[in-house]
Amino acid sequence: MLEVDFHSHSLFSDCGIHTIVEMLTEAKRRGMAGLAITDHGRFVGGRVNSVFFERLREPVPGIRLLKGLECNLKHDTFETDCPQSYLPMMDVVLLGLHDNVPHGLSKEAYTEILIRTLEKNSYVDIVSHPNMTDFPLDYTVLADAACRLDVVLEMNDSKVRMKRVADGETEALILACKRVGCRVSVDSDAHVLHEVGNDDSIRKLLKKHAFPEDRIVNCTAKSAFAFIEERKERKLT
Repeated sequence: MLEVDFHSHSLFSDCGIHTIVEMLTEAKRRGMAGLAITDHGRFVGGRVNSVFFERLREPVPGIRLLKGLECNLKHDTFETDCPQSYLPMMDVVLLGLHDNVPHGLSKEAYTEILIRTLEKNSYVDIVSHPNMTDFPLDYTVLADAACRLDVVLEMNDSKVRMKRVADGETEALILACKRVGCRVSVDSDAHVLHEVGNDDSIRKLLKKHAFPEDRIVNCTAKSAFAFIEERKERKLT
């Protein structure tokens, strides 16, 4: 079980079904210290809400609400759907390839699109689920770029647990990150209550390949909150 989870969805994403308070309450019940609500950006139907960023203050006592977004990119302009005015109020920004991006491109094309978007948008903290079957990436090239740009690559429990990607593909990502030395986060990508904080499926693969725990930014609550503080300046420029 994660102490701090950087990736979850509420009903403000088309794929989520629970309220923010319900998600936080379940995380607290499970003994977690923090949960990031990272609903989708508008390119894939997410409802980015100013009240959430500007006015919501720790609605569930005893657990820290981390405010974030899982944003999307435009493949031809390398822009994202992250509202710039909300950045100073965000704790964590994820960027992932989703169905607004054309299917059927090459591994080299998807890798270049993602890296060029990261280069253009330095506020992105974490690349979500880089092991998406529909959007194949060159993991070594991406991991090299992640090190250069100081971006974290996500180890997504949901993709493994739901068998949305073959274990071998996830293991290739793990090995590339280990070999290159980039930092990673371990996240649940929870869409329902019973998934909040889950990390059992991805942890088995990380353990199998002896991935260094000191490269997991949310290995502990202390390291997770330190990562949030470390990244604040990038959202103010």
